Amino acid sequence: MRINKKLRMAMGKPEKAHNQLYDDLNTISDIALDHLGPVHVIATGLDFFLTQAYKSAPSSEEAEILINASVKRAKEENNG
Repeated sequence: MRINKKLRMAMGKPEKAHNQLYDDLNTISDIALDHLGPVHVIATGLDFFLTQAYKSAPSSEEAEILINASVKRAKEENNG
């Protein structure tokens, strides 16, 4: 996702960081897919981010709330 210069200038730092994160995740996923199967890449990404949720959250319960909310949102956005 490339964003034109005017739009980038209008965005705040958090929005720019969010968009850069998505760009970087897409790039590294594409590189990984050149060498690994899609199931491997997806499973590795999920494992990485689930681990980060547990490490970052104040408690396991709060990590699970975040994880469950993220999964629900992704399902709703992608399955209608």
